[in-house]
Amino acid sequence: MPDTQGMAAFDAKGFSELPSLTQPGASRLIAELVDESFIEAGLQQVLDERSFTAPRGDGLAMGFPPKYLPAVIDWFVPLLDRAAAAYNACRRDAPVRLRMSLHLGPVTIDGNPPDANGAARNDLHRLLDSEPLKRVLDASDPEVTHLVSVFSDRVYQDVLVGGYSKLRPGACTRVEATVSGKAAFHQTAWLYIPSPSGGATTNPAARPGAGGAPDGPWRFPRRPRLSQTVGNGTAVAGDVYGGLTIVHRP
Repeated sequence: MPDTQGMAAFDAKGFSELPSLTQPGASRLIAELVDESFIEAGLQQVLDERSFTAPRGDGLAMGFPPKYLPAVIDWFVPLLDRAAAAYNACRRDAPVRLRMSLHLGPVTIDGNPPDANGAARNDLHRLLDSEPLKRVLDASDPEVTHLVSVFSDRVYQDVLVGGYSKLRPGACTRVEATVSGKAAFHQTAWLYIPSPSGGATTNPAARPGAGGAPDGPWRFPRRPRLSQTVGNGTAVAGDVYGGLTIVHRP
């Protein structure tokens, strides 16, 4: 039987509506936000120990040892939300609004393309494409909610209910995940929205405390081209696909 993998997949709202010329840049932006958020979360080892990375055109998927799932939920997810918010603060004309799915299950990793196959990998992408995840992002305020995530029932039960994450189970909203045109797919899943608004109904009172993303100033250390003083709020300097520096002061 193949080894069990933790898996994450990412894409962006409205990607398919972008002009073909700008789609590669949007894909690179998603990959950069993901990588930098892992690094800022202190989870370089997740990137180093990836079992697979699969660009999707409109995003990417990756596998990693399941022991990292609690840290991914507690640290990476909030930081990815903040990274997208910081980017959007200076790009109101072209904001990036992210969807993310997390799953846990056996996939075949043998080093021969195509790799990382299995029903669990298929379910990861079905969850990312599920109607509840799309609806909650559509119903939310684009200036508040920059990331919506969905956890498979196995991730929810094993990691949150099992007590391995500091995120309380009550922070998630149960949904029945379905995908348009995929009648055979129907699974219980759990929505988690780090910055809820409008129709995004995650309970903010149930978010993690000390286990969540650290408060205070933070930055992506990438060859800054500009500098500025930030009294409060968010400042972004540099370009989009390199030289991105983000500073946040609550």
